Amino acid sequence: MTAGTLTDWLGRKPLVVGSVVLFSVGSALCAVATGATVFGAGRFLSGLGLGGLMPIGLAIVAEFAPPRRAALAPALMMTSYHAGGMAATGIGLVIAPEHGWRWVFWAGVLPAVIAVPLVLKWLPESPGVLFARGRTGEAYAVADRFRLERPGVQQAPQAGAKGRMTAITALFAPGTRWATPLLWIASFAGLLLVYGVSTWLPELMRATGYSLSSSVTFLMVINAGGIVGMLVAGRTADRFGPVKVSALWFVLTGSARSC
Repeated sequence: MTAGTLTDWLGRKPLVVGSVVLFSVGSALCAVATGATVFGAGRFLSGLGLGGLMPIGLAIVAEFAPPRRAALAPALMMTSYHAGGMAATGIGLVIAPEHGWRWVFWAGVLPAVIAVPLVLKWLPESPGVLFARGRTGEAYAVADRFRLERPGVQQAPQAGAKGRMTAITALFAPGTRWATPLLWIASFAGLLLVYGVSTWLPELMRATGYSLSSSVTFLMVINAGGIVGMLVAGRTADRFGPVKVSALWFVLTGSARSC
């Protein structure tokens, strides 16, 4: 919620960099933790960074995506979450048994070293944000470069508390009055499933007699399925519409859980 507010004032790029640095610092804090308090603080910082990065990334993709790929583009971006889960699982299986769990968290510092320079060099700023700051020439240049509509007053985020209240009120306008809470509920339910399975599956599998390595491997399988599911859902949503495909995916997910 904080990142969503700050990004309209400070821009997308600074918040992306800040979020990556924040969860990398949190991972480093976990790596050097000597007790549960410090470890919990590191996890909290990592959650802040990841929680800020995901909506900003979606906002950037939604702004720059071609109209015919409006659903596939966010799906492609979100596959990185599952790809990261697979990478983290692989790192844990390879490094932790021989070198200890701390080195797994040190690997979480790599995004700040690798991704931040790339973001600073290659990630474009939002044309709407540039236009709102009065940098009209830069805004038009970015829009023309990526074949976007040149921003105007309507595309520029409004600053100040009044601007935020206007944006929030628009979410409950007559045309979106029901869509907004329904999307919130669907998003909450989906994330509850993803985080719940990721958190408890290894323990549940170990309780039924599987080894730790086998239990963690199941997380890799789930993340691999998530990548395939997002790519298929994104492609079909562009063709048949996001509402129908979202409803179908929830039905399939519920059917799989009942099995």
